Amino acid sequence: MKIAVIVGTTREGRVTPKLAKWVETRLKAKHDDIEVLDLIDYDMPLLPEAPWTPERELTDGAKAWLDGLERADAYMFVTAEYNHGIPAVLKNAIDYTNGQLKRKPVGIVSHGVVSGARANEQLRQVLGAKVGSAVLPDTVTFFGKVDGGIHDDGTLTPETEQNNANLDRHIDDLLWYGNALAAAR
Repeated sequence: MKIAVIVGTTREGRVTPKLAKWVETRLKAKHDDIEVLDLIDYDMPLLPEAPWTPERELTDGAKAWLDGLERADAYMFVTAEYNHGIPAVLKNAIDYTNGQLKRKPVGIVSHGVVSGARANEQLRQVLGAKVGSAVLPDTVTFFGKVDGGIHDDGTLTPETEQNNANLDRHIDDLLWYGNALAAAR
């Protein structure tokens, strides 16, 4: 089972990659087939058409993004909260999908004001309601500051290490749902 860690921000000076590194580090302790898909690496202009149009023309970046999603059996979305919601670049990337995430388990890890709880909830709705993902019942909202709370190697400082237990439970759930849904698909 391949798990994709999605880095859902692209702003200059962003700290979300640090949070994604923490997620990747904790995942690798329990699973070895992981791929990081960082939205900054994909050229995807604002979607100019209905996402389900069969004759749509995609940029090479959009094709690579969809191929990366297709390769995975489960996903861990890592996002910041911008203005009480998910970053526009993440919503745009999700709008490009056309079935790659359907019936596959999704975990969510967020950070920001109030630990990214509003972005977390919005992302749950987007991925579950219309996209058809099996969003895990629980999510992780990072308590504390990402910048200064996570070392470059993906480990946490003593001030933020209480987050490890929540992420470990979330990873266990993702692995369980991933195996169960892979058998059902």
